[in-house]
Amino acid sequence: MRRAAIALAALALAGAAFAQAPQIPLEALKAAGLDPETQVADGRLQLMTGQRAVIGLDEAGQPQLAQVEAGRIGMAAPDGQETYKGTGAGKLAFALDASVEKRQSILKVWNGLTRPVAYEAEITALRGGKLMKKASTICAVPAGAVGYEVWPDPVISVTLSKFAETPADQHVCQ
Repeated sequence: MRRAAIALAALALAGAAFAQAPQIPLEALKAAGLDPETQVADGRLQLMTGQRAVIGLDEAGQPQLAQVEAGRIGMAAPDGQETYKGTGAGKLAFALDASVEKRQSILKVWNGLTRPVAYEAEITALRGGKLMKKASTICAVPAGAVGYEVWPDPVISVTLSKFAETPADQHVCQ
């Protein structure tokens, strides 16, 4: 229940800050196919704004949720202070945040694997006061590195799937 409250607070921040839209009721999120909680289901990681998910990948490349945290990405925080730390070896972490001042949403990815990792992403965002979903172009994150994706829309959630390690000598963007 606490995660849902955090997600709804982040939703209100993103919606009001970017689109000057009213808070979207829980029923509207569910109607759009969102359970307003960071979670892994059916091989997909649903990440809500204002949270970070730390995952491992099993032998089949399926995400296994290890931890969910609330916090801020430094690029999005008004004071530039990041609350998240590294993930450690063998883990991936994804955090989603929004910058009111920059009018953008930011996904930060920590790759603690020994090889680059690629994945597919679908964003759920507010546009014109309505929820919309769209696939997003994502670039592979090098081994041991941090990557960022930035969108001009107030993103409510990102759904990540089809995680795959990529050859170290290839920079893959989808």
